Amino acid sequence: MAEGAARSKEEATPEAPASPFGEVSAATRKCMQGNKRRDTTPELKVRRMLRDLGFPGYRLDWKKAPGHPDIAYPGRKIALFIHGCYWHHCPTCNLPIPKKNPEYWEEKFRRNRERDERTRAALEADGWKVHVIWEHQLKKSELAATERYLYEIVRWDHDEDDGPAEDPRTYDEGAVGEGAGAADANAGAGA
Repeated sequence: MAEGAARSKEEATPEAPASPFGEVSAATRKCMQGNKRRDTTPELKVRRMLRDLGFPGYRLDWKKAPGHPDIAYPGRKIALFIHGCYWHHCPTCNLPIPKKNPEYWEEKFRRNRERDERTRAALEADGWKVHVIWEHQLKKSELAATERYLYEIVRWDHDEDDGPAEDPRTYDEGAVGEGAGAADANAGAGA
């Protein structure tokens, strides 16, 4: 009898579908399925920073926009994606491809990057401003710069003529101050 019960249990266990990109062990598959899609630690950090900066009112995983932005300000069409450096294959971190089954992983990362680019293009075509915060930008040494960047992205008084917000880590602080003063002087001269 025990043999019959064991056999029926084996028959009831469905096999994992074969991947077109190579064999994936059951342990790897289970591990990958356990990764969270939302409410990750990096997302929680960004949301906390936005609230601390005084910018609540965002929507999470906004399903009415292409790609379901991690954080969205729908009325102002601002979309924020918080990308993990590993899964989205960060160009700055340049993390290595796993040695086991590298063809699968190269294809997986390529598909992720292509999906990210399609999502960005669809949002921008619909008039959204799309910004990406990478996981490495949330390390302690980068937090101040990332906070300034978030402020520039989301600030309420953002003038549409200013163009897209730039990552403040690329600013020359002296040049920013001088440029702002020159713009103020030019504005006053025309009045």
